Amino acid sequence: MSEVDGATLLARSLKRQGVTFMFGIVGFPVNPVAAAVQKEGITYVGMRNEQSASYAAQAVGYLTGRPGACVVVSGPGVVHALSGLANAQQNAWPMVQAVRRLSSGPMRCGCSRPTI
Repeated sequence: MSEVDGATLLARSLKRQGVTFMFGIVGFPVNPVAAAVQKEGITYVGMRNEQSASYAAQAVGYLTGRPGACVVVSGPGVVHALSGLANAQQNAWPMVQAVRRLSSGPMRCGCSRPTI
């Protein structure tokens, strides 16, 4: 039996829920999730910051009636994305926010941001 990583499990689950778009920042912290959702046929749109990603995801929920998704990094990324998530919740628009935490890999520090 082959092993499946968390990013692939997330992507498959989102696909089953009808997600067609995911928004998020571009870069090292979210690359595994971005690659996995694209393999599952979900369009990944890179954004400049987490706040714009969450607003774009809630707009998809509003316009299509299907969940829009965004992926953010832990720590400040979650805080920046809360406004879009709260807006979607208050208006009953379907939205999913996934948080990517750096817990392994080359940095192996479990921190939310790279440290020097």
